[in-house]
Amino acid sequence: MTGTLEYLPPATQLQPQALQHGAHKYHGAIAEGYDDKRKADPKWTIEQAIIEDMIAELPEGSEILDCPVGTGRFLECYVANKLNFIGMDISGDMLVQSALKLMTEDQVAMWVQASNERNTVLPLKITDKNGVLVTGSILQTGLNDKSVDVAIACRITRWIIGEHGPVGIVAMLRELQRVARQKIIITARVEGHKFSVTRHLIESALNGWRISRDEEGYQTAYRILMLEPA
Repeated sequence: MTGTLEYLPPATQLQPQALQHGAHKYHGAIAEGYDDKRKADPKWTIEQAIIEDMIAELPEGSEILDCPVGTGRFLECYVANKLNFIGMDISGDMLVQSALKLMTEDQVAMWVQASNERNTVLPLKITDKNGVLVTGSILQTGLNDKSVDVAIACRITRWIIGEHGPVGIVAMLRELQRVARQKIIITARVEGHKFSVTRHLIESALNGWRISRDEEGYQTAYRILMLEPA
């Protein structure tokens, strides 16, 4: 057994499968093939190395919010560094892929069956990995103020600005500043694209926070940013 499954009270309804635009499209086969399609891409490998380096700096026992957690690409890093995590995503299918990183197929199948019977995505607590997987939105996480040490938001800014415009980026960053105590890690293309998220826009959303680390990804315009209280 690679994980201990514990059911928590139901939280939110399953996302309708008809929502296939933007960040809502990651269901079914798209979710299942997400890692295989990207993990050999230089964008993925460089991004992975930089964010894992940032994670490795965190003290043991730190509380992490990973939203959107997607297929759980950083979960094994959290476990290796003895960090507690909340993996949150709007897609139940992406949460299934995350769960498979840390649990057996039989355990995940039990969770999926229980969720389907209740017509809701049951939050999944993985007790021996100090983590929980749950549906939720980065714009409104439902977490308490200053409830995590670090919030990580990877590959979501283009979808937020594409669907909600600049006001969505401001709302996202305000929410992450609300729930995080120490650090926020985000990725963003800062120029050269119709869905660019500029440094000016990011800085305009910071209230008592600053950009403390700015790393180049696979291109100069693609940045991995760490934010900390000023």
